[in-house]
Amino acid sequence: MHVRPLQLIPQWRGDETLYSWAARMHRIVGYSVKDTGRLLFGASHAYKEWATSTRFAHFGIATNKHLGNTKDILLQRTVLAAYYPFLRYEQREEFDRCAESNVRTPWLTRFGMRASTLDKVEMRWCQCCIQNDLADGAMPRWRLPHQLPGAWWCVEHDLYLNKLNPDIAEWVIPLITNPTSQPLLNNECIQALRNLSALAGSLVGKERVNLVGIKRAVLSRLRDMGLVTSIKPVSSEILQQWFALTRLAEAVKQVEPSIQSVIEKQWIYETLLKRRASHPLLWMMLWVATFEGFSTQDVVRGFHEPDAMLIWQDDGQGQLWIEKEFQADEKVQAIVKNAKTIKSAAQQLKVSVATIRRYMKEAQCSPQHVRGTNLRQNRKVAALAEIEALINETHDVTKTDVHLRCKGSVSWLKRWEPELLASTLAKIPEIRDRQCVLPLFNA
Repeated sequence: MHVRPLQLIPQWRGDETLYSWAARMHRIVGYSVKDTGRLLFGASHAYKEWATSTRFAHFGIATNKHLGNTKDILLQRTVLAAYYPFLRYEQREEFDRCAESNVRTPWLTRFGMRASTLDKVEMRWCQCCIQNDLADGAMPRWRLPHQLPGAWWCVEHDLYLNKLNPDIAEWVIPLITNPTSQPLLNNECIQALRNLSALAGSLVGKERVNLVGIKRAVLSRLRDMGLVTSIKPVSSEILQQWFALTRLAEAVKQVEPSIQSVIEKQWIYETLLKRRASHPLLWMMLWVATFEGFSTQDVVRGFHEPDAMLIWQDDGQGQLWIEKEFQADEKVQAIVKNAKTIKSAAQQLKVSVATIRRYMKEAQCSPQHVRGTNLRQNRKVAALAEIEALINETHDVTKTDVHLRCKGSVSWLKRWEPELLASTLAKIPEIRDRQCVLPLFNA
């Protein structure tokens, strides 16, 4: 289908969303709701896709790419900005491939929002932000930080955000009338909401978050509060009882009671100890509740630099809590790797030898395994280097030559890395001398 490029392409206004730009464009062109959808996205029902669109190929042609490529728009102008950093590596690769190919993709269901009450179909705005837009002679806009999961508070004006369910056939803009009634919250609850909203806004433009480090910092903090011990099992009931008494839980109960049924379940235990991926909002709520009482700046900085939140105790026991498939602290690993003996590593960490052995074993990197892995890696590199050097330096080298002149390296790779050996030897071309042709004698 032929796409008609736009003659006028307004630039982005601050942190406005893709939907906000389209709603502004709708009033500029003066088309009907459905015609605007067809013009911008090639679909008459595009006004329903308030979070993001599935038709970026059409949008890119219509705007001639003047507003950015698909990935930039998704991560800078839609709610996917809060989901992308939590994706696994292979999911991010798939995301990037879909964005580059401009194929029609259900972005929200594949990479972000799910069929749960944690993903509310609503748009939020701040009364003061709208008044500032009008004072500047501009059209009110939907700001991206206000639309992200967990953003129930305007950090700039310290106000509760109004809500609107986009259930009408219109490209809606924020309204200054009919504001939502303000909940009655004490200062501690307001601080918790402020921290959560600021944390959500900090995800815009981030490539990834360090969930392993975040989990480690949370567990360390929970242990310091006496909620978990240095050994298993962990009580999910105790964790839920603790969260229910936090200021964040009290605030969420008032501002978003619809998700109460979700956070009353054993989500903390599942988030920390289960392999199933958790919703970004659950990670953020857990972090804010864990570091309750911290300043907004420290909460946000710590989430993106979780190692900075770890505090080592004088006796060295600060990080000696671990779960299955949870990698050991890098500092501990480095000390164990470089120490000549386990005893010397224990002395450096000021713990017992038994503690070091148990800790590293539970972290799936026991001292013996760490040393064995290092030695094997070094041996593999040396063997591979020796064989490749012979292949590169000798023009007419054969596989037989490699077996004879690098006997030790070939033997080791054949035992431990047979596939690597085969792929390395495959670089040698198959050259065979022509068979001698015996002359034919007449009988």
